[in-house]
Amino acid sequence: MRVFLRLFKYIFPYKGWVTAATLTMIFGIGFDLLSPWLLMKTIDVGISEGNMQAIILYSLLLAFGQLVKSAAMYVQGYSQEKVGQNVIFDLRKQLYHHLQRLSFGYYDKAQTGQIMSRMTGDIEAVKNFVGFGAMQIVTGAITFVGTIVVMLLIQWKVTLISMATIPLLALALWQFNRKVGPAWSDIREQMGRLTTTLQENISGIRVVKAFAQEKLEKSKFSDRNETNFDSNMNRAKIESRSFPLMNFYGGVIFLLMIWVGGIYVYKGEMTIGELTAFQWYAWGIIWPLNMLGWLVNIMQQAIKAAPRVFEILDTPVDIDSPSEGGISAKALQGYVDFREVTFRFPGSDKDKTQPVLKQLSFSARPGQAIAILGPTGSGKSSLIQLMARFYDTSSGQVLLDDRDVREYNLQELRTKIGIVPQETFLFSATIRDNIAFGQIGISQEQIEWAARKAQIHDFITTMPNGYDTLIGERGVGLSGGQRQRVALARTLLMDPPILILDEATASVDTATESAIHEALDEVMEGRTTFIVAQRLSSIQRADWILVLDECRIVEQGTHKDLLESDGFFRKLFRLQMEAGHSSELQSFKLPVSG
Repeated sequence: MRVFLRLFKYIFPYKGWVTAATLTMIFGIGFDLLSPWLLMKTIDVGISEGNMQAIILYSLLLAFGQLVKSAAMYVQGYSQEKVGQNVIFDLRKQLYHHLQRLSFGYYDKAQTGQIMSRMTGDIEAVKNFVGFGAMQIVTGAITFVGTIVVMLLIQWKVTLISMATIPLLALALWQFNRKVGPAWSDIREQMGRLTTTLQENISGIRVVKAFAQEKLEKSKFSDRNETNFDSNMNRAKIESRSFPLMNFYGGVIFLLMIWVGGIYVYKGEMTIGELTAFQWYAWGIIWPLNMLGWLVNIMQQAIKAAPRVFEILDTPVDIDSPSEGGISAKALQGYVDFREVTFRFPGSDKDKTQPVLKQLSFSARPGQAIAILGPTGSGKSSLIQLMARFYDTSSGQVLLDDRDVREYNLQELRTKIGIVPQETFLFSATIRDNIAFGQIGISQEQIEWAARKAQIHDFITTMPNGYDTLIGERGVGLSGGQRQRVALARTLLMDPPILILDEATASVDTATESAIHEALDEVMEGRTTFIVAQRLSSIQRADWILVLDECRIVEQGTHKDLLESDGFFRKLFRLQMEAGHSSELQSFKLPVSG
């Protein structure tokens, strides 16, 4: 019931269309109840008594009523669909907007295939019920009750005898409704899992082929497909057992009416016209009963699908702007302070889970370049994600311009922090659109400036359509280094006071990396820049270096300071020297041991 009440909130704004559908539905039902009576009068008053005027009158009334009913059915059908489409439009829009607001913590656990299944199949199931099924259930119920009432008024004895199988039919319908609900719930869940498997395979097809695991992926998909098939066949078995039985009971009603009605006509207790009308009225009983099983199917699909949609809508937005909009970040200068920051991923057990970051404290000022080094899993990426509030700290504070980052307007804050992520994502669009992503009214000169700074302009000009060249999904038409440079250009175009380069040149060759860093010298001037890297050549221009290990800052200082201490930085320097990167590290000087 709560599902229906919640869906009603989406229907209420379109009460005008609901009213139109309801009024035309009532007219259609009224005519359906009147038509057999007009036929009865045509036979009993017109044909039996040889009254041509009565025949013409009642026939014209039937014809005129049928024309008006056809027009009413058009209005009803259009109004129903209008309501259904509007409800789903609003629901899908609200769902998409809510997905945009959910934090990284939600997407760390959510499966893309399940989200896609709910945005498409589940919402479509709701639309079928709201736009068609609900009104048909009401129509069938009113028609059924109204038909029985009229038949009782005409000949109550024949009516009661004919209704003998109604209790059996109601029992069969109740059993069907009880069994088909869980079956549809299982189908919706299995479809979500099947969509997830398909989405993951398509997204990771290059990995699948690289490891020659097509056979394994086929097997995984086949298992999911077979489970989905079995779920649908289980539902089909329930339907195949129930529908024929319900149709049989409906047919018995018709046969009883003919048999008992024939006896009453023979006895003179019922006219031919009344018997003929009863045969027509019989369909007013049988079709709602026959349709009810199918309509219950539609209703159960919606009942099981709607909670899956509402589950996403009910997911709280744990990272958002303050209630009154927050402080404007438009004038953000780039002062960054971490004060005793500890961080665990959302949902992790505080007592059992090791923090990702623990008691971190440091400061950065505009114009400074801060390098962040550390082994894999030391918390480098988590540190920079806290600045843009992709996550919130578990304890401690992240301050920007001496204000807690949680006090700022979230959208404005993120436009002032430019991040070039390690895992680059490009959209299925032109190179121009990817570089200018989110920038309205940007000029071609500005786009080319950013591309030159990212050392990608010359390559773009060699493409078939230059900046208008379409790249494939996720930028598959470009190499890893080219994608990374397009992402760098996209970030530089934001002109942010805080610039974060998370392994931003990891996929480019050393010559290109050197050219990029030279071009970035001008860009970094006056900005607070954080450089996350593993190659020491990437941090040659850093003013201060933070070394993370086991969730803490274990070293920090200038290049000179860290080379003089026997820590991670000095060891990394030696390893890269031994690996043949001496030309890249020529700006570093290893102290002479004494």
